[in-house]
Amino acid sequence: MYKLMIVDDELLMRVGIRSMIDWEEHGFHVVGEAGNGKEGLEMALATSPDLIITDIKMPVMDGLQFIRELSLNLKACKYVILSNFDEFAYVKEALKLGAADYLIKSEISPASLTDLLAVIRDKLQTEHESQGSNRKLPYNVTRGLGHLKEDYFKDLISGFISEQAAKARAEELEIKVRGSGLAVLIFKVNHFDRVKKKYVEKDEKLLRFSILNIIEEVIPAKWDREVILGDSSEYLVFVNTLIGSGSIRGDIGRLCDKIILSIKDFMNLELTAGVSTVVASYKSVKTAYEEAELALGYRFFDSTKNVLFYEDVAKLPSREPVITLITPDEEHDFAAVWESKDEQQAAELLGGFRSRLAELRANEHSIREKYILLMEQMHTHFPLAAKRLRPSPVERSPYETILRGENWGDIHQSVLDYMKYCFEVDSSMMRERTYTEMAVDIINKYYAEDISLQSVAGQINVNPSYLSRIFKQEQGENFISFLTRVRIERAKAYLKGGKLKVYEIADKVGYHNHTYFSKIFKKITGVSPEDYRE
Repeated sequence: MYKLMIVDDELLMRVGIRSMIDWEEHGFHVVGEAGNGKEGLEMALATSPDLIITDIKMPVMDGLQFIRELSLNLKACKYVILSNFDEFAYVKEALKLGAADYLIKSEISPASLTDLLAVIRDKLQTEHESQGSNRKLPYNVTRGLGHLKEDYFKDLISGFISEQAAKARAEELEIKVRGSGLAVLIFKVNHFDRVKKKYVEKDEKLLRFSILNIIEEVIPAKWDREVILGDSSEYLVFVNTLIGSGSIRGDIGRLCDKIILSIKDFMNLELTAGVSTVVASYKSVKTAYEEAELALGYRFFDSTKNVLFYEDVAKLPSREPVITLITPDEEHDFAAVWESKDEQQAAELLGGFRSRLAELRANEHSIREKYILLMEQMHTHFPLAAKRLRPSPVERSPYETILRGENWGDIHQSVLDYMKYCFEVDSSMMRERTYTEMAVDIINKYYAEDISLQSVAGQINVNPSYLSRIFKQEQGENFISFLTRVRIERAKAYLKGGKLKVYEIADKVGYHNHTYFSKIFKKITGVSPEDYRE
């Protein structure tokens, strides 16, 4: 396993390169990252990397000076230069200084990176063999250091390792956290099922590693920590409390806030954190992990907080199973509202339904079960709506939300929305309108989602080809043109508001690739989003 370092003043470039491939599968372990040549020089002298991928233009010390100075001490180290199209004069100078190759930033891909690594790995192996040296890390190449660390922490949180064995393995693996003064933080991506839809299957791994690398990058150096992937949408951070700190809770809270805000800024994703108490040994990590999980799970009941501490959750009265039958009084009240189809009364009645469950301290299972029973009662009253479970072509059915929703608020809102939808269906409002009018309403309401001619046609129970034909006849433009125009008009309004970044606006109007959004925007308006805003 060869040692790799990445030096670039752009955080997103460092994270992008680090996340693009699984380095350890290709025989390289990332030993560090630096934001300029001066930081890189200090780090390289301490870690002796075999390969450094470095930018040329950086503040404090540029890439050329960095290579000149480091080459005096690390003569065997290989360098790969990162450059833009207009920096070839610098690239030629770097190649004269001994750089092995270069990569154009805008053209870096997993394929180009792995091809280059294969060549450099062969050179390193040949040189080390000819010199009779072995500068690889003391771990077998089939299991990289990162994987071994993951195994170690999974053993800790499972309780499958003694304190003595944990200390010995921590030393072997160069674990950065001590057993004493240790806290476990679990970060979870909110609504991960929605997030995954923006990524094709092969990019989901890239998504996970990008989040992991940003978390690692933004934690200040004063924190001793280890960060590993957890299950599905979770990231586990093990930290030692700061020595001499006046407020452990305050320090950890600020650290969580920093991570959450960074992921929001860089990736437009929202996280929630669960925080354990501080434990005094490796053996107690299992308990700390369970505390953090329990704290994180409380988000089901309170989604207003993005950092949840176990010490707060532990003080709350316990949640209990409750009788989940719909009472005769509830059945009577809901039947009356369903008969009147009064949306305001429906919202108030369902709010009272929720309040009673809150007063009973109902646990998560009982809450989900109670809403399921309410849905069954609703379908008995509205048989027509029961045949069409989805109130939109993109949303989950309310049953799916009740069973899988991340928090009580989402479940409650989904059932309320569906109740209003039942009123609409039962009043025959949808049947009296043309297919084009219904399609236009769906587009105006769900333009920010991944809707298509097929999904909208399915929602209103009409053949897609027929809808396409009559839509153009009645609307004067085809379905895609109308959808694009609606999205661009909404984008213009956001741009004039001036508060959101372009990639955030793209996401809000249904374009999950901001580069493609900019291309479409310019095609429609004649100017880029940035120019339109000015």
